[in-house]
Amino acid sequence: MELNIKKPSGKRWFLAIGLLILTVTAFSCFVFGIKLFSKPGITPNVMYNAGIDVMGSFICAMLFFGCTGGRKGEIDDSNSYFIMLIVLTCYSFFVNEWECYVLGMVQYRTWCLFMNGVTKIIDFALVYCFYRYVRTVLGFKGKATAVFDRLTAILLIPAVLLILVNMFVPICFSVDADGIFQKEKLYWLVDLYLICVAPPTTFLVLKSDVSRRQKIVSISFILIPIVHYLFTKGAHGYATQYGSVLVAIVLIYSVLFSERSINLASTKTELYTATKIQMAMLPHVFPPFPDRKEFNLFASMDPAKEVGGDFYDFFLIDDDHLCIVIADVSGKSVPAALFMMASSIVIQGVAGTGVSPEEILTVSNRKICSHNPYDMFVTVWLGILEISTGKLTASNAGHEYPAIMKAGGNFELLKDRHGLVIGVMDDTEYTGYTVQLEPGDKLFVYTDGVPEATDNNNALFGTDRMLEALNKDPGADPETILRNVNEGINGFVRNAEQFDDVTMLCLEYKVKQ
Repeated sequence: MELNIKKPSGKRWFLAIGLLILTVTAFSCFVFGIKLFSKPGITPNVMYNAGIDVMGSFICAMLFFGCTGGRKGEIDDSNSYFIMLIVLTCYSFFVNEWECYVLGMVQYRTWCLFMNGVTKIIDFALVYCFYRYVRTVLGFKGKATAVFDRLTAILLIPAVLLILVNMFVPICFSVDADGIFQKEKLYWLVDLYLICVAPPTTFLVLKSDVSRRQKIVSISFILIPIVHYLFTKGAHGYATQYGSVLVAIVLIYSVLFSERSINLASTKTELYTATKIQMAMLPHVFPPFPDRKEFNLFASMDPAKEVGGDFYDFFLIDDDHLCIVIADVSGKSVPAALFMMASSIVIQGVAGTGVSPEEILTVSNRKICSHNPYDMFVTVWLGILEISTGKLTASNAGHEYPAIMKAGGNFELLKDRHGLVIGVMDDTEYTGYTVQLEPGDKLFVYTDGVPEATDNNNALFGTDRMLEALNKDPGADPETILRNVNEGINGFVRNAEQFDDVTMLCLEYKVKQ
């Protein structure tokens, strides 16, 4: 059972817009590259810079798509910082292209100064996002980390203010009368933020407990640009530092997603095993009692995740009493599946004592409440059929209404009395009721995944459509009836993502002994 409504997919739109912006930025770099090649007096090193910028921006757009395209809009903190690194690097290529274009053009002196300022601010943001990325991924903790968290954020403010002031007063850099970028005596202040953040970050990475490969690729984000700077220091006009940053990002990306793939493969193996265990616990051989001609039944469960929180069960308490259970645990995935298996064992154990349905739920609730530290709960419908007479006694703990079909008629909802869900209050007492089944009558029980199946417009399948599917061929055998309901659900939701487990059971009472 799931109490939360379906979450909107707004973040997917955000990611799509981000990819669109990066793609536009990449094509803008390409356009500026063409303009640069047609610019009079173009030098080979500027052409080289332009090529790096164009290629790098397109790589950034592809990396962005690779990080977000297959994740259904779900991004954790570490991914968000890594994506910001990609975005900022792509913008840096675009800004660098602008700088190359306006360089030496007197009429664009102000633009040249502005773009160089933007470049420095992007540098600061890259350093900050990199620290936040490794801090999140490597799990830095402790007082020293908390202090450094504040310092990286606080020092970012004067660093940005310095660049903004420099737009009006040339403290660190300027653009001369010929439109050429010039470093001032205090240019080293521009690198002060990097000097303050990089060494402690490197120290924290080296002291972390992660693999050597992760340490190497993390530090490469700092070392590769430094090595690039040392090699190109004497080569005038080669502004390819962001290409070196991109190399480090690609290395991080490769390790990040290779290790994620390994972890994902391991997780999938574990989930596959859990699915097999869960399915093995549910009765899955039909017909279940081939030698019993008095009744026929069929059941199915289609989990929304690899493992589900629904369960059904049926078993003979003795030769004349058949117990039927269908339940829905709060939540989904592994925690719900574990709670489901525990609840199923408890209910089956109590039912084996031969007490009434209401007593089974009352005792089961008491046992489950005594071992429920996470306050999970389960809705249950439980019925006991006296095979010789057709008398069905049942009790409902907050579950969906069952549907009953009288021979020759149609399925209709039986609006029975609901008790409180199991697992909430240990002193809850449940009540029972009786339904007389005659030969040809059918019982249909289900979880809320059936009426709450949702299409792309967030419309619900509903009980009316469920009854319509049940009454498509009410005289059919239980397996066909469940197939008709499944077809009705699939035809309604079409390609919408399954939101909840879909579990159903149909019993046909055939003849009295």
